[in-house]
Formats: sequence, C-alpha cells, structure tokens
Amino acid sequence: MAWRKSLQAAIRDLKREQTLLLRDLDAVRARIEELEALTSAPEPRKRTARKKVTRGKPRLSADGRDAISKAAKKRWARYRAEKRKGTR
Repeated sequence: MAWRKSLQAAIRDLKREQTLLLRDLDAVRARIEELEALTSAPEPRKRTARKKVTRGKPRLSADGRDAISKAAKKRWARYRAEKRKGTR
C-alpha cells in the first residue's frame, strides 16, 4: 500500500504543477492579446490612382448586322412612302 500513497502524492504534485502552468499560460495569452491589439490597428490607406476598367468593344455577328440593316432599310422605305403620300 506504500506505492498507493506515493502514487497519490505524485498525482497531487502534478495537479499543483498543472495549476501553476495554467496560471502562467493565462498570463502569456493575455500578453499575446495585448500585443495583437497593438499590431491589429488599421494602417491609414494610401491614396492610389484608380485604374479605369474598360470593356472590349461589343461586336455583332454578321447575322445581327444584316438584321439591323434590313430593319433600318424597312423603316426608311416606310418613311419615304409616307412622305410621298403627304402624311408626314
């Protein structure tokens, strides 16, 4: 039974050591938080020239250009026909 008493004494010593280490760890964590608070302050932004974003020139397909051309010709034909009639 002597081994049991020495084992209990070892456990008690280890728990005491654990308590001391946890207290030290809390102090270290608090110091780390203080230092992080100092370094996490936002730095003032430097003003830089903005780059103008440009898109490429929109392109129509040949079919699209053809459809627009035909529609424009149709409108002009209607305009000229109305002009001949005198309604415009």
